[in-house]
Amino acid sequence: MQSGAIGSGPRAGKSVLGSLARSSVGAKWMMGITGALFVGWLLLHLAGNLQVFAGAEKLNGYAALLSGEPMLLWGQRLFLLVVVFLHVAAGLRLAYLNRQARQDRYQAGYRFRRAGLASRLMPYTGVVLLAFILFHLAHFTFGWVPPVDKALMDGSGNPDVYTMMVSSFVLPGLVVIYVVGMALLALHLSHGLWSMVQTFGLNGERWTPFALQAGKLLAVLIALAFAAMPLAILAGMVSN
Repeated sequence: MQSGAIGSGPRAGKSVLGSLARSSVGAKWMMGITGALFVGWLLLHLAGNLQVFAGAEKLNGYAALLSGEPMLLWGQRLFLLVVVFLHVAAGLRLAYLNRQARQDRYQAGYRFRRAGLASRLMPYTGVVLLAFILFHLAHFTFGWVPPVDKALMDGSGNPDVYTMMVSSFVLPGLVVIYVVGMALLALHLSHGLWSMVQTFGLNGERWTPFALQAGKLLAVLIALAFAAMPLAILAGMVSN
């Protein structure tokens, strides 16, 4: 009897963890955690890139700092891809489970409230944003999308990221891609930030409305700040 009880413990534990990973609760927590990590990375990335408005020396100095630490540079890129892939996978899983639940409730005669636009589009905006991130990496990281020249160096011998950005965003087509990408980011974050707060249990009569509005505001500010860079270059406000 004693050995049987001991033997059943690990199996029970694995079963609980496995059930949690496959459940909507597990998917929501995975989305919440990876979403929080992604927003943190976005803010750091934004702070670095906004130095384009301070001139070539500032931005290229920041780029040189990163390129001088290959483990840090490639570590954060790998971190970003893993976080985004896990986030999208959890989102698709949650969308599937929600669809199954709605079908079951419909067959049982329940009525359910139709979700908002941002909520309904979350799986699709997530997949498109993943494609955009891959495009962004192909553009500036690998230089596969012209006109980025990865061999460009400034007068100090640092990678001339400033010139790379300016030469890219004088092209209206590339600017459109980035601005549309940021619009989708705002739509995705506007619901995702509020949903993250709900998942972590930070809700209440006073807190929930504040979190909802704060999430929308933060989403718009992040998207506008990113979009401001290519638009400013296209308008000639930032140039060589």
